[in-house]
Amino acid sequence: MPFYDLRCAACDKEFNISASVAEKTEKRVPCPDCGSVDLESVYKSAPAYIKNLKSPSCPNRSASCGGCRHTG
Repeated sequence: MPFYDLRCAACDKEFNISASVAEKTEKRVPCPDCGSVDLESVYKSAPAYIKNLKSPSCPNRSASCGGCRHTG
């Protein structure tokens, strides 16, 4: 079952819960504080990691190597 970040429209409590897609879409997930099923999804940003695409110089590079792509 997926996890959802939800906010209760009645009491403004924000929580994370594991529920089936059917439970969420059929509004069968209650708020853990007040019991209301009037919930909205909360979308949070995830950290982004950007890989450095520039290859470092190969420490083993030689004329016979032909410019290999060792990464470390």
